[in-house]
Amino acid sequence: MDDAVDLAVVITTFNSMRTIERCLSSVRGLAQAIYVVDSGSTDGTVESCNAHGAQVMHHAWQGFAKQKAFALSLAAKHEWVLVLDSDESLEADLQVGLLEAIRDAAPKTRAIEINRKMWYVGGWINHVGFPDWVVRCGRQGALRMIDRPVHECFEADGMTVRANGICRHDSWDGFCDAVERGARYATLSAAGRRPSKFPVFSASCSIFAIIFKQGIMRRGFLDGWRGAAAIAAYSIGRFTSTMAAFERSR
Repeated sequence: MDDAVDLAVVITTFNSMRTIERCLSSVRGLAQAIYVVDSGSTDGTVESCNAHGAQVMHHAWQGFAKQKAFALSLAAKHEWVLVLDSDESLEADLQVGLLEAIRDAAPKTRAIEINRKMWYVGGWINHVGFPDWVVRCGRQGALRMIDRPVHECFEADGMTVRANGICRHDSWDGFCDAVERGARYATLSAAGRRPSKFPVFSASCSIFAIIFKQGIMRRGFLDGWRGAAAIAAYSIGRFTSTMAAFERSR
């Protein structure tokens, strides 16, 4: 534990055994407290969190944003709080970079952005979806949740700085898992999307934009088969989301 930094970590979980131990291990020694909000795991996640010294609280699932907001409320007595998903972990350079960013924070600094990079089937995806700066650490009261059905996020109420280092994002357990997640997220996001009158054309244009941006502008072709799989998963997700919104309107 770094006694000079009053930092708490909050994590939301549900059947997260594939990644939770790496997540917890990556913040051991950085935080004065680790709070885990679990929504009913049955795979040993809760037992693993307890074994790592985390304070675990059950909270019935109310949606991604509400789970994170509830988790954030548990750290109310700490000066700084870091919010992580169970499939995220701090690489060694980010462990150092985050502590430095907190220690060096000016009084007007309210929050810190971290840079996520996808880890996929045993290796990094260095270009597709990267860099991916997200606000995840802030002073007490500085973070506000943007409530969306999926891809919820935090925004800060003032100035942000960036921490050096990488947050490993271990999101997909293979391509099938990526496609299945994309389908679930498409169903959730459809309710908030304005449907296109020409969904196939609209989705095709979006897929072309994904391929151009991720494959060419961000040089995703250098990621080889991992990059191709990620672009394919993103494209399938976009097509599914567009069609789901259209079908809902019908």
